[in-house]
Amino acid sequence: MYAAIRVRGTVGVQKNTTKALEHINLNRPNHCTLLKENDTNEGMLQKTKDYITWGELNQEGAKHLLKRADYKNGELEEKIEQHGSLEELSQKIIDGDITPEELDMKPVIRLHPPRKGYKKTKRSYAENGSLGYRGEDINKLIYRMR
Repeated sequence: MYAAIRVRGTVGVQKNTTKALEHINLNRPNHCTLLKENDTNEGMLQKTKDYITWGELNQEGAKHLLKRADYKNGELEEKIEQHGSLEELSQKIIDGDITPEELDMKPVIRLHPPRKGYKKTKRSYAENGSLGYRGEDINKLIYRMR
């Protein structure tokens, strides 16, 4: 499961990139969404790599996102009672046994800006910036954005 976070705004973005950002539900900076690992999503992530950052979600990152998420019907406590503990629920999401739609999560998770800020927002993560693929380091960013 990928976690994708929008870093940059919308000024000067090409139309096809804007459409790809809308398809993955990243309309504003500091919004996060969870995506399955498939070719379609990876293509959209590569197309929008100059405006977002993404990586593989682990259990700690999933727990933070479950706590921050908004739910359509009910609260997180009700979902935990149905599926066991928070750790079990986050592991099921990572494994793909449960989708966020089955938990009635809204498609966008609104996060705070990261503590101590982003690094350079015009460079990739490999070049000591904030954009593009991060791998497991996305969980550190999610922790800073709680």
